[in-house]
Amino acid sequence: MPDIVEIIKEQHRQVDDLLTRAEQDGADRAAIMQEVARLLLPHSEAEEAFVYPRIRDLAAEAGEEVRDGTAEHHQVEEMLTALLRGDSDDPGYDGTIAAIAGELRHHVQEEEEDLLPVLAGRLDTAEREEMGRRFAEATTGGLPEHASTRRELYDLAREQDVPGRSRMNKQELAEAVGES
Repeated sequence: MPDIVEIIKEQHRQVDDLLTRAEQDGADRAAIMQEVARLLLPHSEAEEAFVYPRIRDLAAEAGEEVRDGTAEHHQVEEMLTALLRGDSDDPGYDGTIAAIAGELRHHVQEEEEDLLPVLAGRLDTAEREEMGRRFAEATTGGLPEHASTRRELYDLAREQDVPGRSRMNKQELAEAVGES
């Protein structure tokens, strides 16, 4: 099993490849951005659930970077959710894709330069591989079919006007909307 750092970087490349395609003329931007959401939302959720807390445990000095990374996740998720509710012919659609791509590329660069080296340097191979297994399971559909995704729970929370929903993780959203 590849280690956590390799898996996260590979998923970063997958999302970047999709964003590059979405930025090209003639691309089916709406379909590509749906795929970005399908990959990105569980990725961010898993990072916030157990990767970022482990980084913070290993390197207290990384706490601010972890908080920034979480805020960047939420900002991109909000832009992506708004984009997916719209139509690819809407004014500003391309600009929103560009904003999402720019924010994600900035986030990935910081994460790969500042946060992932903490895991690479301070965890042994077995723990990196166990985290990698857990991350792969969380991001590639290892959940039971009846489980709601964070995005589905977020949409329910938005419909119920739950305050602070954009800062909640999946479990907190499930509790807030009564799905736990």
